[in-house]
Amino acid sequence: MMVTETKSIKLYCGLMEDVKARLELIRRFTTGEVRVGSNQFTYECVSVQLRKTLESIAFASLCANKAKYSEVHANFAKHWRAKALLNDLERVHSNFYPVPMKRPITKPDGTKHHDRIDEGFLTREDFVLLYDKCSEVMHTRNPFSEAEPMIDFVYSVDEWVSRIWTLLQLHLVQLADLEDVWLVSMHEPSDGKVHAYVASAHTG
Repeated sequence: MMVTETKSIKLYCGLMEDVKARLELIRRFTTGEVRVGSNQFTYECVSVQLRKTLESIAFASLCANKAKYSEVHANFAKHWRAKALLNDLERVHSNFYPVPMKRPITKPDGTKHHDRIDEGFLTREDFVLLYDKCSEVMHTRNPFSEAEPMIDFVYSVDEWVSRIWTLLQLHLVQLADLEDVWLVSMHEPSDGKVHAYVASAHTG
């Protein structure tokens, strides 16, 4: 394994550890372990954590290429709509989105095969929807508006967290400017940490 690739794996795993920490913080909000005074404040705090989680998922795929990462990251603060963010990401790395995988099946010859998860995970369409919903909550409401304030996440926060976790728990990722595909486990039983392994690019 090349030194550059080793460094990239460490960067990627570090970003995924950050995602895990944010999902755990969101869980503490939804269970009431962390209280901030009102449902409105809770949704605002959760929205920040969900949006930063999505940004980490997106930007992680660029960590093998500092120039591309910097190019997109420098502009992300102006993106209040996910479609614009994804357009920028896809322009520099078309295969940035993780591929959720099932646990391996051991074949008679001893090799392991992973099938893709087909449903129940955060799709790219979900990514756009959730990112935009979080952005709406984070905007300050017009005090002169006569409309009643509404918070519509479409799904419950717990459901969003479940979809994110299903996407990431075991996933394939192709980093920008690296030929290898990585198989990433968000929780290895040996130490409970994120680990990434170089895998064959064939995922069929």
